Amino acid sequence: MERAVLENASVEITLLGDGEIASTVIGPASDCCSARTSVSIDRLVDTFVAGHNLHKEEATEVELRTLLGRLRRSVEAVEHSIRLLGGKSK
Repeated sequence: MERAVLENASVEITLLGDGEIASTVIGPASDCCSARTSVSIDRLVDTFVAGHNLHKEEATEVELRTLLGRLRRSVEAVEHSIRLLGGKSK
């Protein structure tokens, strides 16, 4: 049944301006029930780096350092956008 429902569905993932990541199921099944969820970026990262998740995911130090670098670049991109909008960065 799950396969039949999901066969004609797609998932749309959107990053909102306030740091929420929203996902919506689009397809025939989404008309009959709420199919939208969201989570903040910081909560997603917190959940991933929780000790029990790191063990389950078998994340290595190298992978975590790569994640950290990407997060830093993301922060720099947001700060740059704030400056472009005329705000002041910290």
